[in-house]
Amino acid sequence: MPDAALWIMVIVLIAVIPVLVGLLKGILEAARSIPPRIDAIAGVATAGSQDLNAVVILLTTQNYISQIVSSVANYGGSLDVALPDY
Repeated sequence: MPDAALWIMVIVLIAVIPVLVGLLKGILEAARSIPPRIDAIAGVATAGSQDLNAVVILLTTQNYISQIVSSVANYGGSLDVALPDY
């Protein structure tokens, strides 16, 4: 009977090894696909940070325009009156 148990283990091993190789191959392919995705994410992050630099300029411009509008309002007239005609 010990020979039967040994043969059963050999058959199970022969059946399990291809499954194990397939799983390891899938893991290897997944690991190789990571660097291109990281490079793509880095490119998008760089573009996004450049967009954020423009936000600072827009906020500064918006603040400057609101100061001009409030100055004109404090002047007591409209822009037509405050600005000369050319």
